[in-house]
Amino acid sequence: MFRRLERTHPLPSIADRFGIRGREQVLRDLGTVASHLLRLPTVVRDGVPAAGGDRFAVGISSAGLLRPDLALPAYAGLVPSDGISPVFNFFDRVGGGRGYRAAVTRRTARDWRGGRLTYDEHDGTDLVCPPGTPLVVAAPGVVVATRDDWLRGGLTAIVDHGSGVVTQYTHLSVMVAEVGQTLARGETVALSGASGLDMTHAFPLVPPHIHFMVWIDGTPVDPFRAPGEALRPGLWMHGNAPEAAAGPLTGDPAPPRIADIAVADGAIERLLALCKAASIRAEVDRAPSDAARVAICEDSLHHQRWAWPASVGDRALRPRADAARVRLTLPLPASIYRGIRAADAPWTRPPS
Repeated sequence: MFRRLERTHPLPSIADRFGIRGREQVLRDLGTVASHLLRLPTVVRDGVPAAGGDRFAVGISSAGLLRPDLALPAYAGLVPSDGISPVFNFFDRVGGGRGYRAAVTRRTARDWRGGRLTYDEHDGTDLVCPPGTPLVVAAPGVVVATRDDWLRGGLTAIVDHGSGVVTQYTHLSVMVAEVGQTLARGETVALSGASGLDMTHAFPLVPPHIHFMVWIDGTPVDPFRAPGEALRPGLWMHGNAPEAAAGPLTGDPAPPRIADIAVADGAIERLLALCKAASIRAEVDRAPSDAARVAICEDSLHHQRWAWPASVGDRALRPRADAARVRLTLPLPASIYRGIRAADAPWTRPPS
């Protein structure tokens, strides 16, 4: 079933694979473990007490996420001989994109098929691949920012495709493209890894994977289309059987320039005035462009709710555009992969 992966890029170091980037970051991550795994009563970040519900949570249902059948071959650098990547988790159609908790519970979650190949509030698609796999952009775009939050999934690349569409690539080992660089479909943005708390604490039983997210106008969406669901922005080009692309496709627009990414006038400044976390305000201030600032704010509003007042709600940071014109292909290299399969266990299969 598996063949050895022939790499065109050097393997990332052990430290890079697991998101270890220096003494200060390691100490910060150990503090994260103490606060979330040991379930201390109060989590304080930047002097802001976070709600107890933000603590990292697992339950008996979480045991279903331990998949040594997928994890051990991938950590050994092996990929399926047929070029079909296993999907470890789909987007949660109940809570995904609506909220975010540091939790891997399976209480209400359902995937686009009505099955349970997901977990509560999971906001992306998890594609199993060995660490060091070149990851490619799912449509022509420009790298606008990176973020590195170990609790949230480690190193993450953010690519803006214009028309209100943004994609994220999480659990990375190292970046290949630079912020501000434009990429055609199929060009490499980063190398995959196993960074982040959710991967590290269950090593080697949780498979290494890319957590791939699609955002439309600042909201995470599922790239799969549920039965009977109307056509909408943010879907795969090839329906629910997405394919990898070896390069640009006929009809692909030119990647947007970072200076052309539209941002609503004054929206970022008004929003930042409400942010309670000095580190997030500083991260936005350091960002090199408005495109980076809006992407960081959108990500923070979703994944770092503790840093914002409940009254913030949904804030439109960019003008609405025709997101339907952006067509998505797999973020995996066509030289290795050609498609996907749902890696169902008996407890995740959809109703027959």
